[in-house]
Amino acid sequence: MSETTIADAAGGRRPVRHLDPERVRRSPGASRVGETDYVADRLIVRGELPDALRRVVTPEADALTAGGQGAVTGLEPWAGTEEPTEWIDGVRRIATQMGYRVVYDGTLGDLAVDDVEDETFGYALRLVPERDDDLEVDVWQVLERITAELGGLDSPDAEDEGDRPTPRVGLDHVLRAQRRGKSTPLPFVPVARPRSTPLPVGAIDEYGTPGTGGLTPVRYLGGPPRRTLDDGPTPWEAADGTRRPVVAVVDTGVGSHPWFGDYDPQDPQDSPVVVRTAALDGRPVGTFPVPAIDSEDAEFGGLSVDPLTGPLDPVAGHGTFMAGVVHQVCPDAVIMAVRAFGGSGDIPEWEMLHTLWRLLRYHRRGVAGHAGYHQVDVVVLAMGYYHEQPEDYGYDGPLRRVLRALRRAGVVVVLASGNDGTTRPMFPAAWAPRVAQVDDGPRPAGADQLTSAHPPLLVAGAANPDGTTAIFSNDGGWVTCVRPGAAVLSTMPTTIDGPETPEARLPERLRPGIRATVDPDDFTGGYATWSGTSFAAPYLAAEVAQALLSAEVRAGNAVEVAWDAVTRATSLAVTGTGDGGEGSVT
Repeated sequence: MSETTIADAAGGRRPVRHLDPERVRRSPGASRVGETDYVADRLIVRGELPDALRRVVTPEADALTAGGQGAVTGLEPWAGTEEPTEWIDGVRRIATQMGYRVVYDGTLGDLAVDDVEDETFGYALRLVPERDDDLEVDVWQVLERITAELGGLDSPDAEDEGDRPTPRVGLDHVLRAQRRGKSTPLPFVPVARPRSTPLPVGAIDEYGTPGTGGLTPVRYLGGPPRRTLDDGPTPWEAADGTRRPVVAVVDTGVGSHPWFGDYDPQDPQDSPVVVRTAALDGRPVGTFPVPAIDSEDAEFGGLSVDPLTGPLDPVAGHGTFMAGVVHQVCPDAVIMAVRAFGGSGDIPEWEMLHTLWRLLRYHRRGVAGHAGYHQVDVVVLAMGYYHEQPEDYGYDGPLRRVLRALRRAGVVVVLASGNDGTTRPMFPAAWAPRVAQVDDGPRPAGADQLTSAHPPLLVAGAANPDGTTAIFSNDGGWVTCVRPGAAVLSTMPTTIDGPETPEARLPERLRPGIRATVDPDDFTGGYATWSGTSFAAPYLAAEVAQALLSAEVRAGNAVEVAWDAVTRATSLAVTGTGDGGEGSVT
């Protein structure tokens, strides 16, 4: 199990491990394990932080604040309560036996939506070496013991909690944006491909070649997309008072471009098309911090992974490119830029949970009419992870729950299918309902999968310019549809110019200036072509936004409006009245 690090929202670095099935010791009868990446020292627990525990752990306790690791405190014994504590005591006992101390990770707090809805999602525990500073923390080993000794992942003391979410512990997976590789401009999720699935690697790699879909600067000769609704006093509404559909691009942010206005990392400003300043309680909705050095911002300089020598970060300009797709398909939408991760394209599940939770609160306050808040109509995400235990694909954990809560609030969630050319489910996309593809669009594979309680997760695979499915596009029953995603032309930040140089550059002989070949990573012209399901997802999201503009879908409650737009964009329709909605996930 190899170890690297990942940026933490608190400004430090967290250890990351790669789970290699060939190096995992499986107990007799234990479930098979698949490859995944996870934060090495943190576990995510589903459910509400017990009151007894809440009284003894506070975010202000700073046992491990050094190095930007965040505020934590030990789980000291508590007394005088009738609340069941056997499960958390069991976790602490197992960790102690293995040389760790269990602490509450208060870096971002727990996931309690306490101002609009009485709803909880989870909290995080961290493992710290008790005495041996050289001990390498690995929560996977602890999780195996928890599973074996505490009767599985569900808490035995939570069987009769009714509608309350039962505590359940799992890895803090590393979600990865569908990015290009460091050595070649490929849009892949950089995990090992399943060994059981032979892939046409040569054909997939073709998409990394300039001219066949790789990230390439281009010159765009057309004008900006034309809005049918004149700009109003704020980005959120048109001159005639029409509320614009809001598409939240949860990604790296949106950089400077003539379509979107200038971007200053230290002083972001809104434009008529892009909102960069949306905040919850005075803090940005997205949890990823703005780098202290402008050149390390993924949407300004794009040089954070290798700041001295380059190349450009794997997802430099990724959010701006996605925003350009949305603006081309639905010019009248307003794009809400939510900064969830930086140029590496990596984000811990725990931090993504907080970004989505904050976005949910922002939306709910907007629906409730709170000043400074606005309703969000569509959320688009282009990242994911592969789960380590296939039989647990249906795990109803915090990430799945917050995505469902968004949809119950009337927000359509659109996801990218992944770029590994595999049928292995990638999450969160694989929680979408199974569909069968027919000539006139997707149809639910089973009865009562699509509930009236909330619209379904929508998942987009990528199509080539000729309409065929891109060979890198992940597929399976959980992929809703295919949209343009290969060799797409869209926007890039005009401030990004990487360290690579043209093949030839020499003084012009017959006129002032320079004669040169194309600079392969100079995007100051503002446009590029790129490939990935990352760009099929915003295309589908913009189609949903465009459907929301029609007069017929502006009436009714938020869920009905969202469902009407989904039906217009995909042909899916309600098949049941239950509250499940995701269908059978295998």
